[in-house]
Amino acid sequence: MKHARLIVYQRPRNPTERERTILTLVAEGHTHKQAAGHLGLAHRSVTNALGRMRDRYTTPTNEALIALAIRLQWIAVAIEVDQDKPFP
Repeated sequence: MKHARLIVYQRPRNPTERERTILTLVAEGHTHKQAAGHLGLAHRSVTNALGRMRDRYTTPTNEALIALAIRLQWIAVAIEVDQDKPFP
């Protein structure tokens, strides 16, 4: 008699180094095309990688994916704060 296997929950794997680099470049404001050029990849490779990560981590947008990556400390993004300017 065969027994059915039931996987209740499986945690998705962390992004690869290449995926983290793509996320960092996009988080820094690079377009998919610019990120691809920086990495020596085809534009479609970057777009597909982001799509696979959105599916894997169930995030609807690149912005949500980047927020998740920062929160889970997969990537770090420096933010410049100019304290000399008055708040609008």
